[in-house]
Amino acid sequence: MKYTPRYIIGATLVCFQAMSAPAQDIPGKEQVVEIIHRVNEYWQSLHKPQEWAFWDVAAYHTGNMAAYEATGNAAYRDYSEAWASHNQWKGAKSDDRSTWKYHYGESDEHVLFGDWQICFQTYIDLFHLDPDSAKIRRAMEVMEYQMSTPNEDYWWWADGLYMVMPVMTKLYHVTGNTQYLEKLHEYFSYAKALMYDDDEHLFYRDAKYVYPKHKSVNGKKDFWARGDGWVFAGLAKVLQDLPADYQHRAEFETVYRDMAGAIMRSQQAEGYWTRSILDPEHAPGPETSGTAFFTYGLLWGVNNGYLDPATYTVPAIKGWQYLATFALQPDGRVGYVQPIGERAIPGQTVDANSTANFGVGAFLLAATELLDYVERRQDSVFAFSYFKGNGEDGLHLAYSYDGFKWAALNNDQSFLKPELSDDKLMRDPCIIRGGDGRFHMVWTVSWTDRGIGYASSDDLIHWSEQQYIPVMAHEPDARNCWAPEITYDPDRGIYMIYWATTIRGRFPETQIEADNGYNHRMYYVTTSDFKTFSETKLFYDPGFNVIDATIARDGNRWVMFLKDETREPAQKNLKVAYAESMEGPYSKASEPITGDYWAEGPTAGRVGGEWVVYFDKYIMHRYGAIASRDLVNWREVSEKLAMPDGIRHGTVFKISREELARLEGIQR
Repeated sequence: MKYTPRYIIGATLVCFQAMSAPAQDIPGKEQVVEIIHRVNEYWQSLHKPQEWAFWDVAAYHTGNMAAYEATGNAAYRDYSEAWASHNQWKGAKSDDRSTWKYHYGESDEHVLFGDWQICFQTYIDLFHLDPDSAKIRRAMEVMEYQMSTPNEDYWWWADGLYMVMPVMTKLYHVTGNTQYLEKLHEYFSYAKALMYDDDEHLFYRDAKYVYPKHKSVNGKKDFWARGDGWVFAGLAKVLQDLPADYQHRAEFETVYRDMAGAIMRSQQAEGYWTRSILDPEHAPGPETSGTAFFTYGLLWGVNNGYLDPATYTVPAIKGWQYLATFALQPDGRVGYVQPIGERAIPGQTVDANSTANFGVGAFLLAATELLDYVERRQDSVFAFSYFKGNGEDGLHLAYSYDGFKWAALNNDQSFLKPELSDDKLMRDPCIIRGGDGRFHMVWTVSWTDRGIGYASSDDLIHWSEQQYIPVMAHEPDARNCWAPEITYDPDRGIYMIYWATTIRGRFPETQIEADNGYNHRMYYVTTSDFKTFSETKLFYDPGFNVIDATIARDGNRWVMFLKDETREPAQKNLKVAYAESMEGPYSKASEPITGDYWAEGPTAGRVGGEWVVYFDKYIMHRYGAIASRDLVNWREVSEKLAMPDGIRHGTVFKISREELARLEGIQR
């Protein structure tokens, strides 16, 4: 089954987000990032990663990994790696299955207790970043043994749904074993029957707190905020990973949405939630862990199309305002976290000095989801450069507000006619915005030339004189220069231009007659001014015929998407490689990330909190796209894509709304 969540990321969503909360209440990206770093660096400065793998520490690491994914700060990943290694990539460590237990316990025989299994979430996330089966061997051993038993009552307390539900969906994506999804529903059904209140749409912490057996001090139903926070955040994580065609998906969506409504209605005017959700007087005053989980879950629903932005953005932002202006202390400490427990306790002190690892983790989840929200609202739109036909009429441009529905500019007429080479073509136009603020473009000038084209512009309308760069003129046996791309390293102020070339006899292959004897490798030059260039060097030799590479930065690493052009046996798919610096060396190419079709001309960008790779399904004569949050697990989103007719290989980049307005005013 393929995972395709029911996202609604369209112009309507963007519009609603913009109008749903006062602009002055929504922080800027830099402010959110600063808070993430302040909170996380404060916590890590006081706590070494060599701590146990029990739930409280492991819950922090789920937030730490979200912070790493959002900011790319390698220190955060290293911190979780050190913690995982310290714990031997295990939870409870007993190897004697006859002693394994799943009631509450902090000793090593409680292997089946969910509080010892939440650590597997982080281990799996780290596995995706650097696949090594040792990282998930224990997780698979434990969960597969658990699933082999007839027991269904493993999740007997609300917290357990956050601890283990995401482990099940994550392992499903690693293994493809559908038993993880079958048991997910079985265990969830037990927990729901035991603890869920169908009238209030909230979960009791466990069976002993079910009304009327247990009541608040005022005789009301007593729903513990952190307990329901665990469940609500866990549902968001699970919905993110459930396959679109999973037979029980609608049930999970319904519980999530019903909980969202109950949570929104019980929010206090100051933005927080009290420890007893429906009886604020039972244990009055703010509490951070429950509030952070609720804020995260609401923002996730708004960001991903599960919740109406016009209804839920304001309570989500109010929750964040409490977290950022009241719970967060100037030094980075997260206060007002109820200590470890299982209920709202009347008279318990919860103040600015009350902090805990799991509360910091919840705060980081909320902060990173807010960062996703803010990035979606920024005053910019997507642009796409492309060519049509054989490239005779030059540069075409399209735009999109959501990254999926694209409209051609200038009535789909050319913005720039090609002037270089005998063929005068402008194929594969790659445009980036450089460190100087200008747009820089390179393109293929001919099927057989040994150079490429270059031009620059301040506004995409008025272009510099077209410049021919003879990058392979020194190689008399070079047959071509195809699909050049530019990538900019802002830390060094250097541009790298790279392209595919076949040099006769340089990389012979068995099927020399296939594909007209082409056997490309990637070559490159660097420049800081597009006037002088380094000498041409071999850039990437994956051991097969490779074309159409494009590179993007992901935090502290560089990611290259490329086409495996092997003809026998046919590949014609897209793969990924990684490097620590722009110029490499790059890793071995991954397994294919595209499906059972031929694809070429990838270009990649961030759409919300995900990477989206666009590409030409050239045999089918249409464009396709795939998406991923971690650059490892990919899903098809081609069905969401609407592109101008006849669009061919180009690049995605960002422009301002003012720049778009000027482009829309052009009619040629």
